[in-house]
Amino acid sequence: GIRGVKEYCYFLKQIADADRLRRAIGNSFERASYPAMTDAERRRTLTFVVVGAGPTGVEFAAELKDFVEQEVQRYWPDLLPFVRIIILEASDRVLMQFEAGMQNKAVQDLTRSPQRTEPAQPSDAPDGPGLRPDYVQVLLKSSVKEVTATEVLLNDGTVIPYGIAVWAAGIGPLPITLDLISQVEEQKNDEQARGRLVVDRWLRVQGTEGVLALGDCSFVRGSPLPA
Repeated sequence: GIRGVKEYCYFLKQIADADRLRRAIGNSFERASYPAMTDAERRRTLTFVVVGAGPTGVEFAAELKDFVEQEVQRYWPDLLPFVRIIILEASDRVLMQFEAGMQNKAVQDLTRSPQRTEPAQPSDAPDGPGLRPDYVQVLLKSSVKEVTATEVLLNDGTVIPYGIAVWAAGIGPLPITLDLISQVEEQKNDEQARGRLVVDRWLRVQGTEGVLALGDCSFVRGSPLPA
């Protein structure tokens, strides 16, 4: 229901989506190589916004980080100072389904300072300033209000110019899930569930008798997934 998501964001649901995104990323670096492009436009073109810090969003951001630090550093070293990867998460943590140790490790790995791989660069590669130490940012409690062709607008008023926006925040709950939540009092008071059915470690829907839930429609209370 967020304006502009369907029109301007890339998704990671089908193989065709991944292929389209892969080509778009490569095209972004090719466009940013044009000599006539201003630095401001080059910076916007090479800003990649990932909305959603669940398993899909975190894995994609990590793969994109590896691509930047290995392939981009090898073939487009002059563009490294303009690259930014911004991960937006509406909640107060990444990988909410997992235990705290894995959540912290994911943030540490994503935001660690990049290392230049000098031997992998072509012999004629120029010695540029390289990637900014904070070129990957994880912004928690940052919910999206609207997406335009060139900007992501957050609910707190922040405006992020971008080149590629990837929507990895999942899809909305099905009507049957929302209907059951509305009818069971025990399902209405868990803010972490966010539209999912609260279940125990045996997948029993809390507040019901004989109802089980598993998969994306469920939230296991008190038993985060281990690493």
